[in-house]
Amino acid sequence: MIYQIREYRSDDIGSLCSLWSNVFGDPARLVERFFELLPSMGTGFAAEFGDEVFGAAYVLDAFLLLPDGTSKKVAYIYAVGVDELYRDQGIGKELTKACMRKAWEDSIDICCTLPAEGSLYGWYEKKCGFKPATFCGYETVSAGQVVDGIHRMHADEYGFMRDNLLKGRAHISFYYGYLLFQEALLEEYGGGFFEYKGGIACGYVENDTLYVKEVINDAPEFIPALCAMLGAKCAVIRRADASDEPYIAAYDGDPLPPDTVWNLTLD
Repeated sequence: MIYQIREYRSDDIGSLCSLWSNVFGDPARLVERFFELLPSMGTGFAAEFGDEVFGAAYVLDAFLLLPDGTSKKVAYIYAVGVDELYRDQGIGKELTKACMRKAWEDSIDICCTLPAEGSLYGWYEKKCGFKPATFCGYETVSAGQVVDGIHRMHADEYGFMRDNLLKGRAHISFYYGYLLFQEALLEEYGGGFFEYKGGIACGYVENDTLYVKEVINDAPEFIPALCAMLGAKCAVIRRADASDEPYIAAYDGDPLPPDTVWNLTLD
């Protein structure tokens, strides 16, 4: 099959939305929001055969802030998807490599991705040269009592407070468009950005469980109370932990510190 991979165009968006919904199952309004914000987040690539778009991948901009005050440009490869009829032909690899080439053309220092499942770490390493670079640990807590003082935050408020709380630690920081899409994604699935007593958290609810993607400077009662507030029975909390499970995979050229706080991924 002779196909081409090219940067997406505005007239691809209808086809790309359909492909996304078919591959990942997200609702149309969330997918449409992604494409509204994509020009402010980065770009994407489409795999095309004739007039049919059957695969896509996206490369989003971020930056790594280091404890010494320096920064590095980061590219985050996201939502690599291929129509079921065209899988197992190396198209996902070619889409990923198109994103990587774009990143290097834009003088990115580090190229990263979050594999969708554990088995894909090996695939990304073998096919694209990515290796596990940052790590996370997980803990589970039960819902507690509702408390006063938990406030829902807007994307910009969360982003500013997050950078302040993480000052002096290696962490990934995101542009506003990325935070806006993160906000839409969390709210679509029953969650959002929250603040309590100078700490922050974000997450979503699925099957009576609050999945806490990130929590920083949290009081002991914060997450149990947030569970109760959002109607969850328990919470699974993800925290940066250099000695635990693989999390972000990065291209070897300029490795990330292993305890880099990367938790605010679009998973």
